[in-house]
Amino acid sequence: MMKKFSNASNKINVILSVFKDGEKLTGRDISERIREKGYDVDEGNLKMFIYYHMQYQYLMKEKVNGVNKYYAV
Repeated sequence: MMKKFSNASNKINVILSVFKDGEKLTGRDISERIREKGYDVDEGNLKMFIYYHMQYQYLMKEKVNGVNKYYAV
């Protein structure tokens, strides 16, 4: 059975936990790693959550060949 997120701070901690030092990931890579941890997550909803709750505070975005790559601040 897949786990669901209990609240926004829990979701932020799980998202940050999939990043390794200096690693840049796409939204798809982030959602795949979160699924491997056993959470039920939709890639589109995850990208919206990052945009509204995490961008510039926890994650930065860089456009590489037209694809957004995120990295931890």
